[in-house]
Amino acid sequence: MRDWPAFLLALLVAFALWYSLQERAPVVERSLKVPLQVVGLGEGRRALGLPREVLLRLRGPAPLLEGRALPVSAYLDLSGAEGEVVREVRVAAPQGVEVLEVVPARVGVVVEVEAQRQIPVEVLAQGAWVLTDPAFVEAVGPESQVEAAVSAVGLDLGDEVVLFPFGPEGPLEGVELRPNRVRVVERREALFLKEVPLSLKPPPGRRLLDYAPKTVRLVGPREALEGLAGVAATLQEALGPGEVEVAVAPDLPPGVQTLGPVRVRVALE
Repeated sequence: MRDWPAFLLALLVAFALWYSLQERAPVVERSLKVPLQVVGLGEGRRALGLPREVLLRLRGPAPLLEGRALPVSAYLDLSGAEGEVVREVRVAAPQGVEVLEVVPARVGVVVEVEAQRQIPVEVLAQGAWVLTDPAFVEAVGPESQVEAAVSAVGLDLGDEVVLFPFGPEGPLEGVELRPNRVRVVERREALFLKEVPLSLKPPPGRRLLDYAPKTVRLVGPREALEGLAGVAATLQEALGPGEVEVAVAPDLPPGVQTLGPVRVRVALE
């Protein structure tokens, strides 16, 4: 049987020795950057505006602060957050370490519903049109950012291309691409991109009230696109009155194709 009195005495002596060393150790300050972690974010939610890391200024015993693996973390609790919120950055530090400053101390974020949709892949190459596998990838992230996503863009630097989500104004924050790499399967003669008006003809017996989008993006040789002022498509399906989203195939000149499938939302009566 263990000699409990002796064991407790040894434990107390060890603790007293550790405490004595800590008390005698010089007190130092240290600044370091740590990743900002997020906790409490509801399922199916994404946060916009999060800094990747925060700066901490700490004070404590030199043996603790000067160690390579300092057990310090910073996190933002977004429990119950919805829309625009401002939350305090919290820091978990070992006993004896004092947190002097956190920069930023408070963070404003926007919490949105998570959305996803497919966007086309565009590979930038000099003098060539690049075909990839897959040709479309899935954009996942905050709803506003996913809705703004236009394409997944990469540079032709080899047989595998790394992609980044882009919108009309440039790169998009918080959008994840699945997959984020594609394989180059073919390089063709350079094609050009042009956006032109799309005119839509209703199916027999129906009147077209409205439709969107009213333009379509085309790719093809420069000569074929230069004189192209617009394209037309006819709704072939037997559609009833009301609003519906359908795929259409515009009438295109030889060598010209749409940049991905064309889907329009139409209102008929």
